[in-house]
Amino acid sequence: MNVTLKLDSLLGNQPTKRIVFVDSASSGKTVLYNVSSSRSCFTLQVQLNVDYFGSVLSTGNFQIPPRLEVSYDYTNDYKNTVMSPMLEPWSTKTLTSDWKIQKSCSANTGKQCIHDLKVDTNFSVPPEESPLILGTQPGIFSIYVNISNLGPDHSYFTRVNIIGNLDLNKVSGSCISVIKHERPDTTLVSYKASNSFIQGLMLKGKQCSFVLEYTLVSLTKRAEVQNILIQGAVYSNVNETNHSIDPKNLNNNFKFQKKVLYKASIGHTSSSKPIAVFYNRTVVPSAFMHNLSNTILGMSNNITHDHTIYNRGPNLVSKASMVFTWPRQTKEGLPLLYLYKFQCIPQGICQCNTMNKVNEYGLAINNETSSANISINFDSNVTLPDITTCSDVKCDTITCHVKQFEKFSTVVVSSSFKVWIPSLAKPQLVSRFSSLLNFSYTESPIYNQAAVISTATTQVSAYSPPVPPNDQSQANIGAIIGAIVGGIILLITITLIMWKAGFFESKYARMRREAQEENKSNQDTEHSD
Repeated sequence: MNVTLKLDSLLGNQPTKRIVFVDSASSGKTVLYNVSSSRSCFTLQVQLNVDYFGSVLSTGNFQIPPRLEVSYDYTNDYKNTVMSPMLEPWSTKTLTSDWKIQKSCSANTGKQCIHDLKVDTNFSVPPEESPLILGTQPGIFSIYVNISNLGPDHSYFTRVNIIGNLDLNKVSGSCISVIKHERPDTTLVSYKASNSFIQGLMLKGKQCSFVLEYTLVSLTKRAEVQNILIQGAVYSNVNETNHSIDPKNLNNNFKFQKKVLYKASIGHTSSSKPIAVFYNRTVVPSAFMHNLSNTILGMSNNITHDHTIYNRGPNLVSKASMVFTWPRQTKEGLPLLYLYKFQCIPQGICQCNTMNKVNEYGLAINNETSSANISINFDSNVTLPDITTCSDVKCDTITCHVKQFEKFSTVVVSSSFKVWIPSLAKPQLVSRFSSLLNFSYTESPIYNQAAVISTATTQVSAYSPPVPPNDQSQANIGAIIGAIVGGIILLITITLIMWKAGFFESKYARMRREAQEENKSNQDTEHSD
């Protein structure tokens, strides 16, 4: 015959009931029983269904008796067998039996249990103010958890609920079991007594220790979590507090929080092609332009600035911003470096706002004639210094956002300009114009957090016709003639000086003069005698 058993039948046809069979975790069972004697019995084990007391269907108490309903009947095959007419007709029989479940509590009424659950934790990473910096091998983060019931009563359906933003690797402990949960960030652990069929029954004075192990690799996959936050609470899963209370619930909770940074080495390079341009000064009061090949703009004066940002790793940069700055106009509003092309590569991770900033006049880039016909008044007296900065002219910016900047990859910002020559009023201008790219990853928790600034510079100079060199042969003849004339003058001067000094006086004349003076002296002596 078939024997059908229904546990907790007074609760109707609810899918989850308070009592379930141990082997099937179901409240219903049909057993095929062979009657071999006038009196036989069989035993089935049942247990309390802990999931019921955590569901919205739970009343949290046992005021409705848990009734067992048993019905029995011949199997269909046996009833279809031709029976002896002497056999009394068989009718289906149904029997019921009610159970009582009593809780032993310290309160006088015996209806309210008072327990004091407590949780203590130790963390493998200290929860201090200094951030956790993750590199190539982030490792494992562990939490040692100890729960205890300080009494005075038992705790029914004892559970620990943990919510965190890390990927759980495993839970280790002989006194607990992990219950499946629909939320991936939630871990539900149930206390498991070794000598009780009631799951979660934690006797007063009992303790239980287990370890939660989380992998930190999950954080480095996207490198965007800025704080590790794990919270847990131990509690009795009886819904109504009038049947079970924990008056000291401040020791039921634990919390771990820590700031996270991700190592990333960001570098940059910049280049200008060409590094210098020359222009022929064009003085016009106004000009009409259809394309960028207009002669007053210099047909070959095209400038390209490339800024390259590269991530050496070991982690990606989840979010970053790039601000591109260039000298767009003079302070009078005349175009200076006309940006006609702008790219951020790869486009899959770049989003740039270039509206009304790239080829703002809509000019044709090649020799074709566009629909635009731009007239600009170039009545300007502006003078620019040797190095032109944003304090000397009007600069403009383009902001780009980068997402998922992978390690060992690059981002290139390429810009193309035309020098608007009529705006350069200084006749002999020589100045350096630069574009800047500021790469900032402060939106991502990256270590080191300093911004990266890349600069590309082009020297713009007015074209000066070359001065022909002097004829070297003529210069040599003049030098020779000058040397000869100088030598003659020097010789004459020396001769005159020597003549004045008596260098050219005759020796005979000097001897004759001396003899005459001696004769005269002798005659004067004779007359005196």
